[in-house]
Amino acid sequence: MMSRTWMLVLMFGVGGQATGQQVYNMEPDWKSDNPHYSTGAALVDLNRDGWLDLVISDGNDMARGPLNVYYNDGAGTFPTIASWQSDDLAYNGHLDIADVNGDGWLDVAVVLLINEGTVAKVYLNNTGTLSSLPDWTASEDVPAFGIAFGDINGDGRPDLAVATGFVYDTPHHQHHNYAYLNVGGELEPSASWHSDDTHDLQGVLFADADNDGRLDLVGIGARCQTRVYRNLGGSLETTASWETTDSADQDGIMVAVGDVNGDGYRELFATDNTQLGGTGRFKQYTGLPAGFYETTYSWSYYDGYGSVVALADVNADDLLDLATGAWWDRTRMFFNNGAGFDATYSWVSRLASTVERIVFGDIDPACGVELVLTEVFPADGVRWLFHLPHQPIQGLVEVRRDGVLLDPGAYTWSREYAWISVGEAPVDSLHVTYTYSHSMDMIVSNWDLSQGNHLRYNLLIDDCNNNGVADGCDIAAGTSSDDNGNGIPDECESIPGDVDGDGDVDQADLGLLLAAYGACVGDPNWNSDADFDASGCVDQADLGVLLSNYGTD
Repeated sequence: MMSRTWMLVLMFGVGGQATGQQVYNMEPDWKSDNPHYSTGAALVDLNRDGWLDLVISDGNDMARGPLNVYYNDGAGTFPTIASWQSDDLAYNGHLDIADVNGDGWLDVAVVLLINEGTVAKVYLNNTGTLSSLPDWTASEDVPAFGIAFGDINGDGRPDLAVATGFVYDTPHHQHHNYAYLNVGGELEPSASWHSDDTHDLQGVLFADADNDGRLDLVGIGARCQTRVYRNLGGSLETTASWETTDSADQDGIMVAVGDVNGDGYRELFATDNTQLGGTGRFKQYTGLPAGFYETTYSWSYYDGYGSVVALADVNADDLLDLATGAWWDRTRMFFNNGAGFDATYSWVSRLASTVERIVFGDIDPACGVELVLTEVFPADGVRWLFHLPHQPIQGLVEVRRDGVLLDPGAYTWSREYAWISVGEAPVDSLHVTYTYSHSMDMIVSNWDLSQGNHLRYNLLIDDCNNNGVADGCDIAAGTSSDDNGNGIPDECESIPGDVDGDGDVDQADLGLLLAAYGACVGDPNWNSDADFDASGCVDQADLGVLLSNYGTD
């Protein structure tokens, strides 16, 4: 890996505009060598070795493909060819992860966009290896693209929802959307819930939209408003009680939720694609104290064939940032300014691809970089859903309800959205111990056959312990202090004037600064490490900083 730095490095984007921190390389650090029509993606510690593995579903509507697993090699990367593939091939859509049978091993569910007897299937995890053929298939045989696990009835078991419809079929048919309850560790074969409407939903997501402590179902689709089917005491309403008012003609594929303005209420983010007449805008619907979201968007960004939204704190400032992707376009990051997002992006990839999914997680933790945290939730004997303060998390360590350690079959949880639902509401408290990392690497799945799926490592860590590589040891929990609370270990704090980062402000630093003196961003002589005030130029102010600290170590 390349040397990484905590300093705020300005980079130039399209048209020479300074776009912010270089949190990722513009080119991928890893690509899979067996590109297919990849669609769904998830990061999950499938074999419970402490490292996040990558699960990819292939197919879409273009060619049958398998479910793929790329096991983390224990050094923070993946093999270029899938470590495991399912024996069956299908037109797979998106996927989601949950412990369906409650054995402590996370399983994988996938939907089918072009059907061959079922709308969805589940591959159980057999102590680290998925079944080669599905262990469960739904009896419904309709096309679907979106899928999500959530706990509808509050029994601590993951239920499964699918978003049905195929907007390109001829003649065109619309279908009800379905949810399958988990009964004793098995999904029911036939859906016990379906929506009254038959719109073409393409994405679904479980989220507590009305802030009542239960998971509602959010749906987004083509030629229809984004909607919420509210959870009423453990069952979903069949007609949505909340809808947007500005998206009747959208071609919406995906939604995401997270609190980006820090008011304690989660915002809703949606895609819109111009292919079928949509506006082509990524849209934010602000969360409201009374519940649900504003019905018209308060922030947007145009990107044409918009396909993906995802949220994570990628620059370690404890604020959720927004990632977007589009077909035949570039991946973009919008850094959170403390109240939301600016009108333009902060980082953009050089590579264009047909982006289908963006997921975040620390692929290469080492030396304890994963912080082990415990969140204590007060309880009232009624609430069964709880949200952790970080999103996404790396994994769960243990859950204790009223002091009693819970079996994995007694709760379900989301790594990406950091919620946990317990089967019996705690009376006194719920203790959730989980792992989290400040270093969010980024995975992009795509169905461009000229390239594979992408991994980019987070660059915002310096080699503080001088072991020759910027790795997890540099922000190790318990070994680093952070006296000023800025999220950077004290040993990573640079001394003003220390251009070469050796811990001393000396003649070598003066020489480097003078070599760059008068140069600005874009000049080949410019040295970002000598631009102490981040003005974009190495000037008299920077020279003054160095001279005032000369001799410091």
